[in-house]
Formats: sequence, structure tokens, C-alpha cells
Amino acid sequence: MTAGARRSLRPLAVLFLVAVALAAGLVLARDPEEPLAVVGVIAAIAVAAGAAAAMPLLGGARTRRERRAALRRAVLVAAAVALLLALRVVDGLSVITGGFVVLAIVAAEAVLVARPGTPSR
Repeated sequence: MTAGARRSLRPLAVLFLVAVALAAGLVLARDPEEPLAVVGVIAAIAVAAGAAAAMPLLGGARTRRERRAALRRAVLVAAAVALLLALRVVDGLSVITGGFVVLAIVAAEAVLVARPGTPSR
């Protein structure tokens, strides 16, 4: 990895650290019965997961198309983490609901990866 590539990943590393610090601060300082504290923790953990997923994906991306795909996948990871945590909070997480969330994310990625205009055979 070149110095320029490392420099471009620095904001993601900072975002990851800030999100983890925010989640830890909310867990330590706020009452878990406060709905906004729970939403804040879920959002912070999802952002941290997305940033953590983006770093290795963007590290290997060379073209603009690869960078866009890496960022899209990182956003999908963040969305999946947020949905799974939200389901856990409302006591709706089971193997079946978690499987549906993961399958929906995988299906969304498959649809987004498919190139338009490519004939299906």
C-alpha cells in the first residue's frame, strides 16, 4: 500500500475511532432505558462497522468503480449491523429474522453488482 493510499484511509480510521469512543461514552454515561441513548449506540456501532469494513475494501481498490463498490459494500455492512442491533433491542432477533436481514443485504448487493445491459443467459 502506498503512502497516498494510507493517507486516504486516515479519515476512515478517525471515523472508526470516534464512533467507537461515542458508543463507549454513551454506554458508560447514559441510562440504557433512554431511547435516544440506545439509538445513539446503535448508530455509532453501525458507523464503526461500516468504517471498519471500508478500510480493507478501499485499500485494495484501484479504480473509481472499485472505490464506489467498496463504499457501497461498507454502507451495506453498516445497514446490516444497524438492522440486526435494532432487532435485538426490540427483542425481534432470531435466526430466522437475522437470516432474512442478511439475505436481503446479499440480494441487494447482487442486484447492484449486476451490470445493466448485460444479457442474461
